[in-house]
Amino acid sequence: MTQAIAVSLLAVAGFIIALWWTNIAGIAHKIVGASMAGVAALFDNQLSDDAKEAAARRAGVQLILGGLNLTWRIALALAAAGLPILLADLAGLAPGSAVLDVMLRLDYIVIVSVLAFAAVKIVSRLRRSETPQDNGVSQYSPVDQFVHNLAFSGPTVQKAAARIEARLMPRPPMPEAANPIFVTSLARGGTTAVLNALHDAPEVATHTYRDMPFVTAPVLWNKLAGGQRREVRRQQRAHGDGMEIDLDSAEAFEEVIWKMFWPERYKGSSIPLWEAGDTNEQADRFLLNHMSSIIRARNLQADPLSVQKMRYCSKNNANIARIPYLLKSFPDCRIVVPVRRPESHAESLLRQHNNFSKLQTQDSFVSRYMADIGHFEFGNLHKPFMFSGFEPAQKDTHTPDYWLQYWTCAFRNLLAYKDKCIFLLQDDLRASPKATMEGLYDALGLSSGEQSFGRYFHSKPDLTETERFDPDHLQEAIEIYGVLEKCARRDLLRDVI
Repeated sequence: MTQAIAVSLLAVAGFIIALWWTNIAGIAHKIVGASMAGVAALFDNQLSDDAKEAAARRAGVQLILGGLNLTWRIALALAAAGLPILLADLAGLAPGSAVLDVMLRLDYIVIVSVLAFAAVKIVSRLRRSETPQDNGVSQYSPVDQFVHNLAFSGPTVQKAAARIEARLMPRPPMPEAANPIFVTSLARGGTTAVLNALHDAPEVATHTYRDMPFVTAPVLWNKLAGGQRREVRRQQRAHGDGMEIDLDSAEAFEEVIWKMFWPERYKGSSIPLWEAGDTNEQADRFLLNHMSSIIRARNLQADPLSVQKMRYCSKNNANIARIPYLLKSFPDCRIVVPVRRPESHAESLLRQHNNFSKLQTQDSFVSRYMADIGHFEFGNLHKPFMFSGFEPAQKDTHTPDYWLQYWTCAFRNLLAYKDKCIFLLQDDLRASPKATMEGLYDALGLSSGEQSFGRYFHSKPDLTETERFDPDHLQEAIEIYGVLEKCARRDLLRDVI
């Protein structure tokens, strides 16, 4: 009996080692990825019919080859399991029938399965701890990518998701979305850090990564996806700036709705600005309902005894191009604009432009993801907003002066609304985060408690070399920054120096 058990364990070990050695899990993962990629291509509204057909044919070939690869690996694993049994039987150590009787016992199957599962989990954790983790959207599994592509196969899907949520989940009554807060600036201006700091306010409701990919139906999607049981380990986001995220991190997904109602604005190599006269009542109603839906989703996820969330807050860098529209369509809104020193801001934009150009070249899904959620700030997908005076064709996007010119035109445009926005200096957020954020909380009418605002902002001075920039262009930018600095001092009643 003892010999039969020993031989059976050798057989199990041979089977597992053969599967591991032939990387059968990796092959299976590739097969799933190929099948999902083929189906997802059919839902990709960015592909032509010919491209979809080619992708489907390519996926079919990969499935056939993958099936053959799996077949010989499974056969090899079965041979590796049978070899110890055959040798033991030939040597007279243990009859093959006795070994098989042991292996077919229920208690044996349960114990060996539990031990094998535990061993695999331990080895997987050790390998993850030793292997540098990839960033951001590149960690999407093939199934995740398929669901994402399905959700963003066209604006009809997102609109339909919102309608389905409204019909299936009509109770309780939708909360009123009054006094929304819009955080906006050029990318790399500190909007994400400010959003996270505002996310601390008990009254504030924001988008989170749990809302992806059906961002227009946050309540319904969270229930279908498992709610709070769905977890993702914290990881550094794709920007490589040290900021870590998980499913409950606040993020910017509002641009999906603007793309739904103004698709023509995104078709060219640049994006025109929104003016107050660009009225779209259907879009305004949809946005208001969406704000209410986000508020409801966050309240359902919160502790029932906590303060009810009633203030929608979004971070949307693209809103810098539609300030007059927001002020007209949502007259009770508050617009918060973080302002970073022009030379540091331009340098950071250039760095991220180079970073995402590389990422999008290496992984096509990164490009698809960024395009779907409306992030055209940098990378191969870069579409600048056409601020007055900005001439993108004059400079190479991989030079610092391009981004300095972009900064200058963007914030010169904002000076027309300096009495309508609340300006924050990133220098103040770094030097005095508590006083600066408490001043912002007061200006917005939010409740501040014992939040540790310092954890959201870098403490080092935001300095960069200026020799790389055209002196005349830099001087113009610095003069605009000086005006914005005075506005920031005016807007926040607290002394943040």
